[in-house]
Order: sequence, then C-alpha cells, then structure tokens
Amino acid sequence: MYAHNLYGDLYDNVSFDNQWCYIRAYLLYVELCRFCTFIRNFSTFTSAWLLVFIAIDRFIRARFPLKQIRLCTCKTGFYSFIIVCICSTIFTCHVLQSEFIYSDVKSNTCGPSRSPITIYSNFYFNIWPILQVILTYFIPSCLMIISVVSIYSKVRSQRNIVRRGKNEKIQQHMLILMISSVTCFAVCTLSYSIHRVVYSRTGVTSATVDQIAILTVFYNLNFCLTFYIHCLASKLFRQTFIKQIYMCISNQNRQQINNHIHPLGTITRPAARRITCQI
Repeated sequence: MYAHNLYGDLYDNVSFDNQWCYIRAYLLYVELCRFCTFIRNFSTFTSAWLLVFIAIDRFIRARFPLKQIRLCTCKTGFYSFIIVCICSTIFTCHVLQSEFIYSDVKSNTCGPSRSPITIYSNFYFNIWPILQVILTYFIPSCLMIISVVSIYSKVRSQRNIVRRGKNEKIQQHMLILMISSVTCFAVCTLSYSIHRVVYSRTGVTSATVDQIAILTVFYNLNFCLTFYIHCLASKLFRQTFIKQIYMCISNQNRQQINNHIHPLGTITRPAARRITCQI
C-alpha cells in the first residue's frame, strides 16, 4: 500500500514536471515566434523606406544641386533614420500582443487563430496583408522607380550638354547602384507580397508552407544581393567602403597610442601662476 502511494506520488510529480516543461517550451516558442515575426516585419519596412530616402537624397542631388548642402546632411539622414524606425515600430508592434500565438500545430506557423474569429484575427488575415503590401512594397517601389527615372533623365541631359567629367562619372556610378538596388527590391519582394495577400485568404496547407519557405528565402536574397552587387559592380563603393574601414582602424589605434602615452591618471593641470602686487 505504501509502495503504491509512493509510486502514485512519483507519477504525479513526473507528470507535473513534464507538463510544466511542455508549458515552458510552448511559452518560449510563442515569445520567440512573436519576436522573430516583429524583427522580420520591422527590418522589411525599415529597409524599404531607407531605400526610399536614399533615392530621394540622390534625386535632390541630381535635380536641385544648390539645395543639397542644406538638405542632404548627416543630421537630416540621422533624423530620417529615427523617423523610419519609429514608424516601423508603430506599424509592426501589433504582433507582440497576446493574441499572436501558436496558430496551427500541423504547419508550425505562428499567428492569431482563425477560429474563433476575433477583431485582431480579422485584421491580421484581411487588412494587415493589404497594408503591408501597400506600405512596404508598392509605395516604396513606385517612389524609387520615379526617382531613378528622374535621375536618369537628368544625367542624360547633362551628358549631352557638358563634357564628361569626374562628377558625371560619380553620378553615373551612383545611378547604376541605385538601379541595381531598386531592381533587386522589386524582383525579390514582388512574388512574396503577392503570395502574402493570397495566403491570407486561404487556409494553411503543407504546400502553402513550402511555398512560404521558398518565397522567404528568395525574399531574403534581396538584402545580400544588394550588398554583393554594390561590391562587384562599383569601384567607387569598394574604395569608399575600404577607406571607411581603414579610417575606423586608424582612429582606434591612434586612440590606444594616446591613452598609452598620456594616461588619464597622470594628466594634471598646471599650477596656477601666483600673482603678487608690490606696493
């Protein structure tokens, strides 16, 4: 009888421990799911609109060269980056709420549950994909294409008027880089954005999960291809990139040498000169 009771207590403790492990694993998965979804949406929105601001910067430099000193500054770029990050956080932070959970056990996808239908699930499956396509893919692509066409027409008209100089070569290099970035962004994100709208209207199947995986890999190629195209296609970008790395290393070495020669503890202020008045 005592052995039976002891066995029952041990079984209850083991089963409780197993259930607690499952609960902790489930909660960890849900939190990780929310965080990864937020980071993916945040990086997508931020990278798209940073490309838009870069295109606007190039547009101002090409169309309004007299205003570039006042508008195209590091301070303006920093403020633009902060504004984009704030807007991106506001736009994508809804995935961090409690209704964004482990939605489908069979497909290992995360999101709000399709049944029962709630206000957030209706928003996520019907409204959010359309907003994401419009604000993250469609409007940035249109703005970048308009900027590229305008810059190209301006550079081409200048080529017919003046002789080809160093400034025009730099403008041509920057135009090629911008065209490559816009092309990679449009090609890699178009199929993914269309599938987002179609996926939101249908259920989750094994074929849908495979399609999402393939399109996600193809979509992520946008970020790596842009950097490699810049490195391979532009000598100006390679020189500037290497120069910045060299300057960072040189500044660190110079700072270490200065700290070694003039440590902070041994630096003392010179004694004040005593002034006496003779009467």
